[in-house]
Formats: sequence, C-alpha cells, structure tokens
Amino acid sequence: MKKVLLITSRFPYGTGEQFLETETAYYQKVVLTLMPKGREEGKRDLPEHITLDTFLVENSFKRKKLTYLLMALRHKVLYRELFSENFFNLKKLKLFLGSLYLYEMYYELFDSYFRENPPADDLTVYTYWNDETTYALQSLKAKFGYKLVSRIHGGDLYLERRPFHYMPLKKHFNHHIETLYTITDQANGYLVKHYGFDPERLILSRLGVEERKIITPCSPKGHLSVVSCSFLTEVKQVHKIIEALKEAAKGLSHLTIHWTHIGGGVLYERLELLAKEHFEEMDNISYELTGDLDNREVYAFYTDNAIDLFINTSRSEGVPVSIMEAMSCHIPVIAPDVGGISDMLTDGYNGHLLSPDPSIEEIATALRDVDFYKKADTRIHSYELFLKKYNAKDNYTEFVQNI
Repeated sequence: MKKVLLITSRFPYGTGEQFLETETAYYQKVVLTLMPKGREEGKRDLPEHITLDTFLVENSFKRKKLTYLLMALRHKVLYRELFSENFFNLKKLKLFLGSLYLYEMYYELFDSYFRENPPADDLTVYTYWNDETTYALQSLKAKFGYKLVSRIHGGDLYLERRPFHYMPLKKHFNHHIETLYTITDQANGYLVKHYGFDPERLILSRLGVEERKIITPCSPKGHLSVVSCSFLTEVKQVHKIIEALKEAAKGLSHLTIHWTHIGGGVLYERLELLAKEHFEEMDNISYELTGDLDNREVYAFYTDNAIDLFINTSRSEGVPVSIMEAMSCHIPVIAPDVGGISDMLTDGYNGHLLSPDPSIEEIATALRDVDFYKKADTRIHSYELFLKKYNAKDNYTEFVQNI
C-alpha cells in the first residue's frame, strides 16, 4: 500500500489548516502519517487510518540560531542568494537569515530522521506548505530517494504579500520535486514568471469543502440579509463592511438591512463599538457579531437563516474556505480581486468582484444590487461554481490518486 508522509504546520493541533480536516478523510487506501512542525492547544480527532509522528514537534529549535547559521555555510544556496539580492536594507537581511536558519534546521532534522527511518521505495513526502521545510527536503531528496510533492497557497507564493516583496530562497528551489500543486489558475503562471518553475511540474489541484445539501433561501422582499465570516484582524478590513453598509443604506431606505458577522478576534470590541456608532441613528439597519462559531455551527446558521449575500473585504486572501462554504449553500458573494478570489467569483454571474482595494462607495454600490442577489439564477450559479471547482469529494479523490 502506498505510503505518504504529510508535513503540516500544526495540524491536527489547534484550529488552523482547516482544509486538511476534509482532505485527510480521502486517504483510505493510503498509509498516511502526519508530521506537524509545531503544536498548539487542542488536538482534533483523527481517523483510524492516520498515524501521528511528533518527531518535528519534539526536536525543532533545540540548537541556537547561530549554530544553524554557521552550519549553513556549507550550502551553495547561501552564496547564490547573497550574490543575487541587495541586502543593504538590514531588515531584509534579517528576513534572509531567518529563512536560512529554518532551512538549515529542517535539513538537519530530516537528515537525522531518514537515517534512523530509511524511507521505503514507495514513500511520498508531501509538504502542505512550500517553504523552508520543502527546500530542506528537496536538498535531501537525492540522498534518501523519496518522492517529493508540495502544495502552494498564497502566503508562500506571492511576493506582494511579503515585506520588501521578498521571498527568501524560493527561486533557488524550483527543481528536485516531482510536482508542485497549485490551488488557483493564476498561480501557475506566477510560479513560472517569478521563480522559473518548469510548467510541467505544476498541477492545478483546488481545495474544497464537503457538499452539505443546504439551500439557503434569500430573505423576503423588503429585506436585505448580509453575512460575513472571518477572524477580526486588520487584514480582513471588516470596518469597510460597516462603513459600506451605512453608505448603502442611505439609498435603500425602503429596505430593512440585517448584517451578521461570524468570527471573533483581537478587534472584536473595537468593531462592535464602530458598528454601534455607525448604525445607532440608522432606522433600517440591525446587526449581530456572533463571535467564534465552529464549522458545524456555521452550517447550522446557513440552514436556519435566510441570507441574500456573503461579503468579504479583505486586503489579502488565499482561497477562502468561508466563501466556498457560502457558495455551497447557494449564497452569492461580494469580494475583492485578491489572491484566488477571482477564481471563485465571476462578476455579474454569482456575485460582484470588486477591485483589489475597493472604496467604500464601490462596496456600497455592489450592496445596492439587491434584486440580483435574490434572483434564482444568481444563487444557482454560486452553487454550480462550487460544484465545478470546490467540491471536496471530486478534488481530494483526484488529488490522492495523483500523488
């Protein structure tokens, strides 16, 4: 039986890497071992066919950073990076040294691991993130002979999301890997242009969520029901939703508007106060900030409530699971053209695609298109795009067979 060693950031610990909760259920005919790099409070239940190896959790960061940096002097990639980049900015140099440190640490750890546990001929090592862990495994691949594949998302891909538009080391690791799996159409061209990847090593393999057979209805005539779902952090720009709803309401005085935000975070109290300040004099707007809900509770909300549209105003995204979940329930979407959102949203078809940094008026204009969100065709289109692109059963079955 095929063996897969899956390197994660934290999964199954903590609450992140939600897509892996779904993906790992499809490894029924594979001997799957999870190896997280770190540990957080709480551990999710794993199916019986999955083994957990805590080697990296127990052995990472045991040596001082300087020790690893001195050990890295033997690697040619150090000198290639030094001669190809401008490091007059000390903050950029610090980013490089931090990346080099992680690369050397994981190189040493995996070298030790595979000497103690020689990989079988049919082992595939799969890194969920294309980062220093993957680079280290690429460097050791010839020595130990395993097959290596990786996924790449957003933060580990786009230079624009990094300080100084700088992704340390990546351009030197576009080889010694069987396949790099991307999650959007746009990513393939980006990898070729910016990092020199061979297009034949790149395969589009979208993420996905389970179909729950939920058909969320629109609200009755005379109402507009809006939902958003995200952590309440600066990057999500939820304040723009509040400001745009107030602006939109001025031209929708004949409607009653209700906004629900699902999710907590460090800005909860600030945004709750902002909503109160903006809406207290608006007779036609009500709102609720639910705080954190687990996945089951989110779907229960979509089952029990009438919702006209889902809105996202983040300045940076990958391929948001929250949008997939909404689409799977027949809910149209308003969102900006960042990350992989344009792969999920066709303007005028299943919602409105905003500019990457939309103004309050642009968002408000999209919100005012009430009849469009209530149309049966619009809502069916949202669901059909989910089925075509983000149905977990189709996507993960094909992916597991592929690797």
